[in-house]
Amino acid sequence: MKQYLILLLLALSLPLHAAPDGKALYEENCSVCHHFRGKGGIGLPLTPEILSQVSDDYLARTIRVGRPGRIMPSFNTMSDAQVEAIVRYIRSWSGKPGPVFEKTRIKGDASKGKPLYEKNCVRCHGQDGSGEGPGTGVTLSRERSFMVMPAALNNPGFQQSASDAMIRDIIRSGRKVGGMPSFKSKLTDEEIAHVVAYVRTLQPPKQKQGMEEWRGKPAYIMESPYDFDTTVENVKQALTGANFRIFPPRYLEQGLTDEFSVNTRQISIRFCNFKELYHLLNIDPRLGTVLPCRINVIERDGKVLVISANVAQLATLFNNQELSEVGVLMEEIIFSVMEEATL
Repeated sequence: MKQYLILLLLALSLPLHAAPDGKALYEENCSVCHHFRGKGGIGLPLTPEILSQVSDDYLARTIRVGRPGRIMPSFNTMSDAQVEAIVRYIRSWSGKPGPVFEKTRIKGDASKGKPLYEKNCVRCHGQDGSGEGPGTGVTLSRERSFMVMPAALNNPGFQQSASDAMIRDIIRSGRKVGGMPSFKSKLTDEEIAHVVAYVRTLQPPKQKQGMEEWRGKPAYIMESPYDFDTTVENVKQALTGANFRIFPPRYLEQGLTDEFSVNTRQISIRFCNFKELYHLLNIDPRLGTVLPCRINVIERDGKVLVISANVAQLATLFNNQELSEVGVLMEEIIFSVMEEATL
């Protein structure tokens, strides 16, 4: 009996596994894009109105699979308990339980849904369902008053997360925050079922891939056979020959440390072609956050390295087919500049 009492006391003295902290998990993983308490920013605002239209299952699946090709990553390494904790925390903002939708497929005819989609949905969601419309997906395919981009219906993350019933409900009710009108009085239930069936056929276009050698890598890196100063001049000459305007170079550490501690053997050469710049910004204004283009020259451990961001890989983050195609072309140009500077 004494042994059992000792074991019981030991068990009671051991710390219990605390449930995951949804607030802490959200702030660590989600707030950088969705802001604190879901005000939105880079990511969709998670307002009570939006939360009233999406189920907990949709939120959990979205966290799990993310949105491939867009900014939101997949959090597939989180435990079920962690995902559920984040969902509970998000749901607590509205103070109301989320809707529950049937998971069964809605019977509709995609061939009949296609003309209905083209008549009512293309203006905002685009012909292919990418949410980009004609050009930018930010300025041309939506009204200025819209708070968010139209949903990318062809995104595999959306397709995996949204049930047919949820899509049907949003078509019926509309979404004020996104500027989406209600189609309850414009389409019959049967027609809405056809649109849902057609939405299920939408697939993302195959994006042009960059050079296989650098595919998936964050940067192009080449070793120069020349000394640091010669390499810098070679890069400038190669950029001029490729019709780029060169901005005054900056030390990589400039502004990050005091002027006496800056490493002067790490230089960023910034460049731009204004005609192409306006073309790129017209495709997607968000690209302005990563402009102008840069080629860095770094001397380290007796080696001189020429480095540039992988523009083809970077372009895929914007989920814009036209921009991806330009990214592949830019890769060829930047790569040729780097090769010329290091030959």
